[in-house]
Amino acid sequence: MEEKCFKNLGCISALGIGTSSIGGDLWRPDTSRDEQHLAVLANALAYGLWLIDTSEIYGGGHAEELIGKALATFGRSGRDKIIIVTKFWPDDVGRMVQAARASARRLGTYIDIYMPHGPLPDICKAVRNFEVLIEEGFIRYWGLSNVTVEKIKEARECAKKYDIAAVENVYNYINRLDEYEALPYAQREGLLYIAASPLARGLVVENYRLRQVAQRLGKTPVQVALRWLMDKPNVVPIPRTSRPDGVLEFAGAYGWRLPEEHLKELDVR
Repeated sequence: MEEKCFKNLGCISALGIGTSSIGGDLWRPDTSRDEQHLAVLANALAYGLWLIDTSEIYGGGHAEELIGKALATFGRSGRDKIIIVTKFWPDDVGRMVQAARASARRLGTYIDIYMPHGPLPDICKAVRNFEVLIEEGFIRYWGLSNVTVEKIKEARECAKKYDIAAVENVYNYINRLDEYEALPYAQREGLLYIAASPLARGLVVENYRLRQVAQRLGKTPVQVALRWLMDKPNVVPIPRTSRPDGVLEFAGAYGWRLPEEHLKELDVR
């Protein structure tokens, strides 16, 4: 396992896992594949993917329940090594305190980073609620997702006691818009940058350059796509899978770096 260190969060795993494909559909639980999904989480914990990204809407909260079960099996002694990121639907900022408490109950533990799924209708009210939740012990840090630098700055101006710790935006080899503003900003400010959709729902594996580099290195295109992100400061990708063996492929992104000549090849726009 590799780690990246941040001024607020301390050191965390350089690779995480997303859970939007476990526990059911959006807002709707499905328990028929619980054993398979628990195996996904067990493998993630066993192979050092210790940032787990989830949401109240994944399986209508059932993904959070499965994470809670996996954590219980992993043991309390290892809990401090794990970063749990969960999110709330941002349409009603007034319900976010209640939503965070409900997520913590389903997880059976505190939330490390709490954030909305997207733009907030009232940023300052949300930041006040984040600070209440930190004071109450339900969350440790707060973040923002699907957000511009302008909105990050606006939110930080609202904070009285606790600064933002993380940003989560879509970023992958074929969607690199954040390289212009949000990613450099996170790097300058020492924030965790969570790369959502790092495999672009499978599209990156069809990229010719990635496939060529993967063939030369004896890696899979998935591993090269993840390693390309992991080699960047502050970036932690969160690939998702509903297959236990998919986690093993992800974990194969650990333990090596892209050679300089291949980085130059991949970084050509």
